[in-house]
Amino acid sequence: MNNQIKILVAGSILLIIGFLIFSNWGEPKSRLEKTNVDEVKTEDFASILGTTWQNNKADATSSEISFDIEGLKDTKGFFKDFDVIFKVSDNNPEEAKLKVSINANSINTDNDIRDEELKSDEWFETEKYPAIEFYSKGIKKIEGKYFTKGLLNMMGESKELSFTFEHKGITNNSDNKKVAIFEGAFEIDRTNFGMDHVATVGDVVAINFYCELEEKRK
Repeated sequence: MNNQIKILVAGSILLIIGFLIFSNWGEPKSRLEKTNVDEVKTEDFASILGTTWQNNKADATSSEISFDIEGLKDTKGFFKDFDVIFKVSDNNPEEAKLKVSINANSINTDNDIRDEELKSDEWFETEKYPAIEFYSKGIKKIEGKYFTKGLLNMMGESKELSFTFEHKGITNNSDNKKVAIFEGAFEIDRTNFGMDHVATVGDVVAINFYCELEEKRK
């Protein structure tokens, strides 16, 4: 078998695999129960200097990280296990830090076969790289929204990532717990982190997040 035939066969196999994996076999439903924004008391970071906030992992209805991959069949899913820590410095609100750590093995596309394939060496390689992490280098307020720049660590690669997000404000949720609410979105090119290009699967992954973070007691 000459090299051209080998390349053609390999390409055909990748096309078939990509189509089968990312065909729309079910779609997980969001469990979010957002606090009513109309009742939120808006505050900027200067009013919460020296505080630390974290998502409540026991409450899947208060925070969510989802992804969307476009292709011949769109694939949507969630990460069920993640930590978000937001820490405001004692003196300067622009020195606030954001740390996000995602358990890549918690991927959920509402299809066990597809989820297991996404964890394999062809995609996320979760056995070797179980965590996806983002560390901010600083946060600035620009025209009513917040801008952060930091490092995204995924699959052994570390890339700079910047995005804007909204700080909805601080209020009490339905359990009467004080929460800071954040929402935003950004995109990454999965091939920049070692995943192969597959014709049936989009390279760009859209990430959306919504978090109601509880103030941590000192």
